[in-house]
Amino acid sequence: MNRIVILAAAAALIASSASAQSIRVTTEGKTPEQVRADVFQAARKVCQEATPGYAYHIEEGRACVDRTVRATLAQSRDPSIVKLASR
Repeated sequence: MNRIVILAAAAALIASSASAQSIRVTTEGKTPEQVRADVFQAARKVCQEATPGYAYHIEEGRACVDRTVRATLAQSRDPSIVKLASR
């Protein structure tokens, strides 16, 4: 199982981002649901910084978080975490 999932909100995922950002999320000793919750929180932080007017553009912010979570979970080598990406 991956010990760390790197959350990369690349410019391709976030069109308005000036530069790619990343946050590390540890997976050691966590259930797949806990990993997903941690990735979600990290994605929210990345999208808040990358999306101008995040608080006022709710749908754009939500779409950014959803795309980032799916893309991040899909990068994992753990099948139980990858499975969560399709939710």
